[in-house]
Amino acid sequence: MRKLFGAIAAAIVLASLATHEVAAQTPPPPLIKPEGLRQVSAHVQIIPDNSVQMVPNVGIIVGEQAVLVVDTGLGPPNGATVLNVAQKLGGSRALYLVITHFHPEHDLGAQAFPATAKLIRSIDQQKDIAEFGLETAKNFASRSAINTELLKGAEYRKADITFEKDYELDLGGVKVRLSAMGPNHTRGDIAIWVEPDRILFAGDLAMKAQPAFATPNSNLRQWLASLDRLEALKPALIVPSHGPTGDETAFITGYRAYLTEVRDRTAAEKRAGRNVDQAVEAITAALVARFPDRARLAGAIKAAYAEAP
Repeated sequence: MRKLFGAIAAAIVLASLATHEVAAQTPPPPLIKPEGLRQVSAHVQIIPDNSVQMVPNVGIIVGEQAVLVVDTGLGPPNGATVLNVAQKLGGSRALYLVITHFHPEHDLGAQAFPATAKLIRSIDQQKDIAEFGLETAKNFASRSAINTELLKGAEYRKADITFEKDYELDLGGVKVRLSAMGPNHTRGDIAIWVEPDRILFAGDLAMKAQPAFATPNSNLRQWLASLDRLEALKPALIVPSHGPTGDETAFITGYRAYLTEVRDRTAAEKRAGRNVDQAVEAITAALVARFPDRARLAGAIKAAYAEAP
């Protein structure tokens, strides 16, 4: 009998450990947490993503006359959360909204904002939505039950204001420049520069995680040129799409080093007569210890191979 109880106790412990392991492997839901709101400069506050997958770092820039919101979260429920914070900070000020790129966790909360809020998009971002938006939204919705629920009825909101290269916005004592950066992470990447505070919202162009070439239009040569443009701003702080903020240009320097090494190694493999799959295999073996995201590394190598002479 004692052996039986011991076996049962051991089974319970193992079951408990297994349950704990599954819970530990289950990522937290992609919900924006407004209680994390923090001020990073005189005019800029952010709701950090807490390193949760499919949650963006949300920016709220407050001027004397208007408020600009950067990114909205995955689906209307998250967008409503962001709107509530923006209205508390901005009161009756005019409301503007900009999206760093078209991916659903950045863009598909915009529906929750009132019609009086002005959504600003680049022409390239609109092209991304037209070509990839519906398919990408379906992909994100299929990843989990909560994603399906959050994205129920979500649609890409039409722009109230469009621009081709740059758009200057005066919030009242706070000038903000929106720049269409060309095909980097996506074709429609937008960088947001808060001039008086020297705060740069860089989207996925410069952050802690490895660069992701997310569309067929993504271009390594263009990405390096974009990094030069961002570095010339001399930001005091970079707020990326995801992950921690970065002081000054550290993220830019890191991305440049990574992309340059991938470019040069890939060009050497191509000159040696190796095909793209062979190049991916060889370079991944050489770099994966330092850059462990194999999928993103392969994407960068393939982009570099296509561009190499």
